[in-house]
Amino acid sequence: MKKLISLLSIFAICATVSFGQNNNTSAKAKQILDQVSKKTKSYSSISISYSLVHTSPDKKTDKATGTMLMKGNKYQLSILDNVLYCDGKNLWTHMVEEKEVVLSNVEDDDSGMMNPAKVLTMYEKGFKYKFIQDRFEASRAIYVIDLYPENLDKSEYSKVRLSIDKDKSQLWKAEYFAKDGNIYTITVNTFKVNEQISDASFTFDKSKHPGVKVIDER
Repeated sequence: MKKLISLLSIFAICATVSFGQNNNTSAKAKQILDQVSKKTKSYSSISISYSLVHTSPDKKTDKATGTMLMKGNKYQLSILDNVLYCDGKNLWTHMVEEKEVVLSNVEDDDSGMMNPAKVLTMYEKGFKYKFIQDRFEASRAIYVIDLYPENLDKSEYSKVRLSIDKDKSQLWKAEYFAKDGNIYTITVNTFKVNEQISDASFTFDKSKHPGVKVIDER
């Protein structure tokens, strides 16, 4: 589960050590990513629905859907019958089927790498990036940018391919190419901004989930 959550939190990371970064293609990629980051940070809130497709090395596929709410450093994320609530300081991981919630400090959680907000700046450190092409897909104009890990040995992924909606300056699709041959594709289905979202959406309310055991690991 944590691996899949990490895919969402970096909503899109990660080629070979011998990859040579071309100044022109990397500069264009950074310009596009900076524009997306700036625009996304300007929103008071973001509400996303997404689909996740896992393709195994033998080409079998598994599919799932989920939602994500973000407001500042707060977020709520649903994935595979699990819901995460984060108020910026505390993280509640609700495992619905197990009827358990694990409560932890945000700073204890891989230095915040599971925070979906990290997608806004994840490319700034630890990655090389390359502009691949402009193209049309699913009736939209997109920029295609590849991200490569600077330290391949410490990364689970060899490459992450980002598809940016050219007209909206929004992330539309992220494809994670794992070193073991698995591919994880996240596609944004709806993207709503500046809605009124209560802070209560980012905390776990035990009164609404009777019978759920809370394990406090702070």
